[in-house]
Amino acid sequence: MFNKVILIGRLGQNAEAKTAQNNKEYVVLNIATQESWKNDKGDYETRTEWHRVFAWRNLSKFAKTLQKGQLVTLEGILRYREGDEVKGTTFKHRIAEVHATSLKRLSKVEAADDPSDGAGDE
Repeated sequence: MFNKVILIGRLGQNAEAKTAQNNKEYVVLNIATQESWKNDKGDYETRTEWHRVFAWRNLSKFAKTLQKGQLVTLEGILRYREGDEVKGTTFKHRIAEVHATSLKRLSKVEAADDPSDGAGDE
């Protein structure tokens, strides 16, 4: 059995650092991927998918440096969790999340300092 996700996409907002209940730091990233195709009329259509990505441990240090609009690639595993409330309405649903195992910046860094790319950190 195998659970592996590979994404190349752009950050929709700056990385968001958080602290878990066990005082471990992690970072949440919102990554947009896009696909396009030609429809029956010959026109191009596009669809953007948003992915919620979590970076833990040493990888979170690198992930904190990522900024909105930057192109990144990542590998990770897909995990699901149960949810029961959306905007005040209670119902059961599953939420898909990607937990990154490696993360690399593909676009240039705006700041003068460029930390390591985080490849292979876990």
